[in-house]
Amino acid sequence: MIEIHKQYVFDENGTAIAVQIPIEQFEQVESILNKSGQVILMLEGENEDAAWLNSDLSNLGSSGNYEWQPGELEAGKPITFVPGHGLVIEE
Repeated sequence: MIEIHKQYVFDENGTAIAVQIPIEQFEQVESILNKSGQVILMLEGENEDAAWLNSDLSNLGSSGNYEWQPGELEAGKPITFVPGHGLVIEE
């Protein structure tokens, strides 16, 4: 988890209009967002998977078993659930 050191920028009325963060932290956040975007694009590119994810899953128990391909289970990265933040992909 990245601890972000932010500084707020205010207009003449005292309204927060922007946030500044150190460039190193911005590059880390940008890298995480790019990787997340790649995952989303991969899912959108796989019509069968995207259709399944967007479908009504209330009758999930009636679906057949998924046939894992050799090496498929080992291909991903580990994730951790962080309360209040959600899933975090471990590097």
